This record gives sequence, C-alpha cells and structure tokens, in this order.
Amino acid sequence: MKKINSEEKIILAIDGLDIFQAKVFLQKCPNIKWVKVGLELFTREGPNAIKILKDLNKKIFLDLKFHDIPNTMSAACYEVSKLGVDIISVHASAGSKALAASKNASLEGAKFANLSPPNVVGITVLTSFSRVEFETDLDRKNSIEDNVVRLAKLSFDAGLDGCVCSPWEAKKLRSIYKNNFELITPGIRIKIQNKDDQHRIMTPCEAIKNGASKLVIGRSISRAKDPNKTFLDICDSIY
Repeated sequence: MKKINSEEKIILAIDGLDIFQAKVFLQKCPNIKWVKVGLELFTREGPNAIKILKDLNKKIFLDLKFHDIPNTMSAACYEVSKLGVDIISVHASAGSKALAASKNASLEGAKFANLSPPNVVGITVLTSFSRVEFETDLDRKNSIEDNVVRLAKLSFDAGLDGCVCSPWEAKKLRSIYKNNFELITPGIRIKIQNKDDQHRIMTPCEAIKNGASKLVIGRSISRAKDPNKTFLDICDSIY
C-alpha cells in the first residue's frame, strides 16, 4: 500500500548537477517534490537556480548553512526569504542571538515579498564527522549525540522550526520534540555499505522509524540507473 505523504519526505540533493542538467533530470522524475540547493549549485548558478526550480513547481531546501555574526546571518536570511525558498539552514553553533535574529529576518523578508515564510532549521553536527574526527579535529570532550542534543535545544529555544541531524540522533531528538519540530536527516543510503563521504548513515526506512521528518538523498537517486523508479521504490519503503 502506498505510504501517506511519502513523496513529501524525500529531499533530492542535486549539487552535482548544473541547473540545466537538474531541470532535465527533474522533468524525468516528476514525482519528486523537494530539491536541496546547496553551496555548490548556488555558487555556480546564483539565485536564478531558485527561480528555475520554482517554475518547475519544486519546493526548495536552501542548504547554505549560514554561520556568521547575528547581523550578517539575519541579513542573509532576509534576502533569501525573498526568493521564495521553503527551508533555510543555519549553523546552530552560531548561537542563540544569531538563530533568533535569522528566524525573525526570514519572516520579515517573506512578508516584504508577499510570500509564505520559510522554515529555518539549525545544523547540529555534520554527518561527515566520525566519532574520532569529532573528538580530535574539534577537540570536543562530549559525544556527538550530546552535542546534537544541545544544539537542537538551542535551535528550539531560539524559535527555529527544526534541526538537521544524522539519522543516528533522530530517535533521541524525537523523544524530546514533537512532530512539528522538523528533523531533517542527511546521510541516507539505500545500501548501507556505500558510505561515500558520510559516516553516520542509515537506510530510508530506518531513519523514518527513528523519527526523521525529511530525508536528504542525493547520489542514491541521482546516480541510479532508473532514478524515477528508485525514488518511487524509496517512497514505498517508508512510512
């Protein structure tokens, strides 16, 4: 049986494509509702990428991971909110003042452009970090999970709409926060042995069972022999 709203739970990461390739790809995969625009694509194509994708009736997760002083972060959120994006990511480690300012600015920017305001989500700990790298490279004494929980709370208390975490931490966070606090999880792999550049990974079904709201999936779909079938198969596997 088809799972309710399963197509809404998957965000396709298209950073490896230019905007022309992305447009052709999405026309071949009409069931895809959400697209993630990250640093690579936005740097290459600029705001025009957002317009092209919105013209295709796609929802946009603008994953630029803003991390700066409060004034700069809020100004950036104000500007991108005028583009009509649906979710904006900011680094939770920028601190509560920057997070609250970013959320408020996103509301103001959307209002100025007469658009619905985007959700703003806080990046906790990047899924590329292994436990050892996190401890040594960043000189952190607490575990990854402890830091994710702390940064998720910072995001929640600042009025953000959710956070980005690995599927490993989603179960813990979902036990704390209700479903209206979004948990967006990268690090999703159809075949768990294929890690690529991620460490804290999980299959789509496992991540949803752990409480994830949305799954960011890239190469597992974009490099599949039949991307549309792969997308629909993933939809059928989650509930």
